[in-house]
Amino acid sequence: MSNLARWFRHSVFAIAALFLLAAYGQAQSGGGTLQGQVTDASGAAVPAITVVAVSAGGARREVQTNEEGRYAFRHLAAGAYTIQIQLKGFAPFRKAGVTVAAGRTQTVDARLELATEKQKVTVQGESVHPSVTLESNSSALILKGSDLDALSDDPDELSSQLSALAGPAAGPNGGEIYIDGFTGGQLPPKSAIREIRVNQNPFSAQYDKLGYGRIEILTKPGQDQWHGQVFSMFNDSALNSRNPFATKQPGYHREFVDGHVGGPLSKKASLAFDVGHRNMSSDSIVSAVVLDSNLQQTSFSQAVSNPRANTNLSGRLDYQLTSNNTLTARYQLWKDSGTNNGIGQFALASQAYDTASTDHNIQISDSQVLSTHAVNDLRVQFERSSQNQTPISLAATLQVLGAFTGGGNSQGQLADTQDHIEVHNLTSVAKGKHYLTFGGRLRDMDIRDTSRANYNGSFTFPSITAYQTAEIQLAACQTAGGSNCQVSGSSQFSLTSGQPLSTLNWLDLGLYFEDQWRVRSNMSLNLGLRYETQNAIHDHRDFAPRVGLAWALGHGNRATTVLRTGFGIFYDRFEASQVLQAERLNGVTQSEYLVTNPDFFPIVPTVTTLAQIGANLTESTVYEIDPHLRAPFTIQAATSLERQVTRNATVSVTYLNSHGIHQLMTRNINAPLPGTYVYCASGDSNCTASAGTRPNADEGNLYQYESIGLFNQNQLITNLNVRLGTRLSVFGFYMLNFANGDTSGVSSFPMDSYDVRLDYGRAAFDTRQRLFLGGSLSLPKGVRLSPFMVANSGAPFNITVGEDLNGDSIYNDRPAFAPTGATGNNIVKTRWGTFDTSPKSGETIIPINYGTGPGQFSLNLRLSKSFGFGRKTESANNGGGMPGPPPGGGGPGGGLGPGGLSSSGGRPPNMSGSNVSYRYNLTMGVGAINAFNIVNLGTPVGQLSSPLFGKSNSLAGGFGPPGGGNRTIDFQVAFSF
Repeated sequence: MSNLARWFRHSVFAIAALFLLAAYGQAQSGGGTLQGQVTDASGAAVPAITVVAVSAGGARREVQTNEEGRYAFRHLAAGAYTIQIQLKGFAPFRKAGVTVAAGRTQTVDARLELATEKQKVTVQGESVHPSVTLESNSSALILKGSDLDALSDDPDELSSQLSALAGPAAGPNGGEIYIDGFTGGQLPPKSAIREIRVNQNPFSAQYDKLGYGRIEILTKPGQDQWHGQVFSMFNDSALNSRNPFATKQPGYHREFVDGHVGGPLSKKASLAFDVGHRNMSSDSIVSAVVLDSNLQQTSFSQAVSNPRANTNLSGRLDYQLTSNNTLTARYQLWKDSGTNNGIGQFALASQAYDTASTDHNIQISDSQVLSTHAVNDLRVQFERSSQNQTPISLAATLQVLGAFTGGGNSQGQLADTQDHIEVHNLTSVAKGKHYLTFGGRLRDMDIRDTSRANYNGSFTFPSITAYQTAEIQLAACQTAGGSNCQVSGSSQFSLTSGQPLSTLNWLDLGLYFEDQWRVRSNMSLNLGLRYETQNAIHDHRDFAPRVGLAWALGHGNRATTVLRTGFGIFYDRFEASQVLQAERLNGVTQSEYLVTNPDFFPIVPTVTTLAQIGANLTESTVYEIDPHLRAPFTIQAATSLERQVTRNATVSVTYLNSHGIHQLMTRNINAPLPGTYVYCASGDSNCTASAGTRPNADEGNLYQYESIGLFNQNQLITNLNVRLGTRLSVFGFYMLNFANGDTSGVSSFPMDSYDVRLDYGRAAFDTRQRLFLGGSLSLPKGVRLSPFMVANSGAPFNITVGEDLNGDSIYNDRPAFAPTGATGNNIVKTRWGTFDTSPKSGETIIPINYGTGPGQFSLNLRLSKSFGFGRKTESANNGGGMPGPPPGGGGPGGGLGPGGLSSSGGRPPNMSGSNVSYRYNLTMGVGAINAFNIVNLGTPVGQLSSPLFGKSNSLAGGFGPPGGGNRTIDFQVAFSF
């Protein structure tokens, strides 16, 4: 049976099963729901106040608003009701004649006016306008309902799209994703996502990481009546264009089936459940330079099957203990397996390894309304993750720089188990014009990691020519009848031995306080302070102040221009992976041996044999943490101007300055002293090599994690937000970026261990221009088009010589600018200039990241059509679920007012707003990833000795489809009730 026929059969079975469940759920549900949101005159949410619903017979029911100002009456008998709200300082709110029908949801939003003003009821319209409130910043991106249709249903592709939506975070460390307020965990399927918030409240003290690049995902709770969806997606290689780096490509396909169902268990409890399975038979593309059977250099291309499967199962229970207390529990199981991972670009098929991982995640949240002015949220998460990795070959790794990597994979066998515990508590108190929030977060991680990385040994050759020479010599020895033939030519051999098991306990603590002060009706000031600490380093006093100001320019509550400014300090933690590396490769638990210019290729010696090699042996390489290491932090300041240009469009311009201090890097503090190490190029008979003099002659390489780096970054960001009801929405941003620094992160080494300043220059994250546009367009006949466009200029890349010129065992040395008229084997002419690969005294070393790669452009399109049947029903703005845990850090959140400054593309409309739909809906769609079939090339090869120097040997990640094609066409079908 073909892949398409199998997919069609599975989809029909899933839809039939959900249809039967829908019929059962409809028979079980009763009563109606009345819900809404309460805001003040400026649009800010009003939490912890009582909302009263009075029936025509005089019966009263009361509920309190949650931290977002939302309320919900469930299982109301059909009939007419009057909504009443009274709050000191505000005019009484009353709305009569609200009709509730059985099985339907009615929405009434209330805006409270000051007592001195005329009482009125305001129904939120479709216009967009700047505001100084914390929830309605036009530059924040909030996706829910139909807005989510523009995003992919495939979790891998969805993750890439979310990163594009957020834009690049300042500095080398990127952004962070929060799921129901927790860090870590697996991305839930899109069918289980209620709302996505991007770059909201960037200067809030509730978060440790930078607001730019922060993504908050809120999952769906159960609702007042049973509802559900089954979704199926299919793609086959026959529908796709070929990867340009694969001359021949085996067939592959991708199937994804997911089902979501939720509804009431009782008047106080609701349940939501999701299960999904993905089966992906993709290809990994090798594009390298190897030796043929005649030992001649030749280009090599291969597509290797890379099947993968994963299963996701999750459930969420919401239980209203009292009218003021809601308990939420969520469980997620994620299982993933992959075959032939680790292949692609220079990595040949022998580098493959198989993986299997399992992740269990339990989240419990307790939200309590303590009084009419106070709310407390307690959240606890326990996560256990396990991963196993098995290489297909245990042979020594063969790394030929700039050409290929063969042999066995140096990562070796891996078995890792991690237990995470995360506890949050947040208390919010409304006091006059102040909204106070304070709380903390504790994270505790236990790691049990078994690693045999590099136990197989690894030979490194500086170029394909050096490797070719060695193989010719080896063949000559074997032809002459030699046994146990061994040759030179490799520049380095490394081998690790010792105890594979390491354990670690890692924890960090963050405490915060924030005051969101409404200074006057058109101005809000946010003052916050955060304290952070962790184990494993000696820096325990990290204070991070946060300040934000939002000022509406003009008169009245509908000002069309808002000026915002903010300042904050944001710390990054020294992660557990670096602590584990330092504890493992400490020269006792494990030892890593290095031999320069070995003469025993391809024989892998034992540790005992290595100790007898002599002068060329570099003793055990050790990792350690600098005793003076500080937690890295970023000082960030921003100013923005937002303007409502029409009733349906806003534009904002933001200037963002970021200064990174105590940035992390790894430095060889026992590298040969400057001027003592002499490197001799191959074939240079007039040169006498010298291993140099080390500060500690009795030790080998000492790789120390240090916090001596810095970066400076300036960004200019323009956001656009246009929405015309449910027919059209457009949101996007353009960013101009300039970034310089001397480190690319904790795993990067400086070129010169004794002069880090030589590496200060264009940062690896200095992509000069980025553009993103997304939206949704309603076409005739009920067809909806959802585009998603991403474009950016070329990223910088480093140009290196492919040799270790200073004896620090790191192959990141850069060439010098060659003098005019210089000739010789060490002179290389490129389109970036003429370089000397053996720099001499007085020559200028080229700047770091001197090259610029190609730009990228990708347009994804999704076309869908829904068919409704059954009785008509009115869908509400906000899905009638039971109150869930607070979003992200809980509470409105601080920063520069509503949503704060943002590098995202503005807030699109709630396209799931009140409209007439049907009880049952069948949606069919087709999607295209990289619809124009543009070849987006990846980062070029930067090693001068490589035959592929200056050329790309892969497609750019994040700009094309998963699975090996350049453009993919997939089909989707969904049934919902």
